[in-house]
Amino acid sequence: MKKTSNGDFMEIKAISDAGPIIHLSEIDRSACFSLFSTVLVTHEVYREVKACNLPGNDEIESKVFEIIDIESNKKDQVEYYSQKYDISIADATVITLAKNTGINLILTDDLDVRDILKSQDKQPVGSIGLLLRAYRERVISYNEAVEALENLLEISSLYVTSRLIQNAKQAIKEYDAGHKLK
Repeated sequence: MKKTSNGDFMEIKAISDAGPIIHLSEIDRSACFSLFSTVLVTHEVYREVKACNLPGNDEIESKVFEIIDIESNKKDQVEYYSQKYDISIADATVITLAKNTGINLILTDDLDVRDILKSQDKQPVGSIGLLLRAYRERVISYNEAVEALENLLEISSLYVTSRLIQNAKQAIKEYDAGHKLK
C-alpha cells in the first residue's frame, strides 16, 4: 500500500517486462519501483532476467516484484500475440497478463509492445516515465533525476536519443518551476 498526499493508503499495481528492470538497475535507480505496491512479472520475464544474469538479476528478487504464472488456458493467447506481432514469448506474456487482469499500468521500454498496449487501452510507461514519476513523488531528488536521465543515455543499454533525454530534463524543470510557485 502506498500513502497518498492526504494520508490515505492505496494499492498501486503494475506489470513489467524486463526492460525497465534491467535499465533502472544499470543506473542504480531500482528504487523507482517503490512507487508501486506490487509489480507483477511473468515467469518468462523473470527467466529472461535471471537466465542471462542481466542487470536487475538481484532487484527482481525484491519484495515489490511478484512472479506470476500465465494460466495454462492462456498459453494459446501468448502464442497468438507472439506470432501476430512478431514479439518474444516473454513480451507476449506481458500483453496476455495485461489483457487478463484489471491492471492498466504496464512498464516497458519496447516500442512495439508499447504500441500494442496502447491499442488495447493500456498505459505503457518506460524507464524515463518511471524516473519522472519518481521525481514527482519525491522518491528521488531533482539532481538524482537529472543524473539518472543522463545515465540512461550514457550508461544503460536502453536505446534512447539525447533529444528525448533533453525533453525529459525539461519536463522536470517545468514541473519543478510550477511547484515552486505554489
